[in-house]
Amino acid sequence: MPSSLIALQILLILLPGFASAYFVQLLVTRRAQSDFERVVESLLYSFVIYVLYSVIRQGRLPFHLVQDPQGKSDTILWDVSGLTLLAAVTFLFSLLVTFYYKRDGNLIFRLFDLTNPKVIKRLGWLKLTERTTRNSIWNDIFESEYETGSFVQVELSDDRSLLGVLLYYSDSAEDCSIYLSSASWVSADGTLTKIDGPGILLVKGSGIKSVSLLSSARLDASTQE
Repeated sequence: MPSSLIALQILLILLPGFASAYFVQLLVTRRAQSDFERVVESLLYSFVIYVLYSVIRQGRLPFHLVQDPQGKSDTILWDVSGLTLLAAVTFLFSLLVTFYYKRDGNLIFRLFDLTNPKVIKRLGWLKLTERTTRNSIWNDIFESEYETGSFVQVELSDDRSLLGVLLYYSDSAEDCSIYLSSASWVSADGTLTKIDGPGILLVKGSGIKSVSLLSSARLDASTQE
């Protein structure tokens, strides 16, 4: 078989890992990766996917190499039912990786940071990382601390401030853009002036100085006053 065709079939063997990495990239916000890091990640995903597949199929793979006695036309044969199972394993693995990133799986390795100080002192050597799975504190706060539907107060660099429900925010802290629905301007004495329209988009040039996450109960009490 021509070497170019063999190379194509080898690429097909590695395709599950690349497909899984692309799927995760579509759903998860992470720091920017270099081309080399993407390739390494995809190859690691392929390895894990085939390990899971082989465990399910008791060591069998969805393909096997057929050798020509004369060594001229070696080829790779694929098992159709095996390909279907491989696609299912790839999809489920991608969902698992997505869940890991979205729920900050690194929390497992930072677990002892959250326990009693005495326990930390005794088991501090078990702390494997201080990092989260997100790419910045911007994403950490909005994905972990913010409750959907809660109000936020945004202070701008010109000392103006806005109150509204955070609906969208940028993937990266460098962009620093957010969209507030049900938004109102907040005066110095706390008076709210509702913005006519569905909401307001604050881009990087707006000069966002701080974003305060407000509890609904506290907001209701302030409104009644």
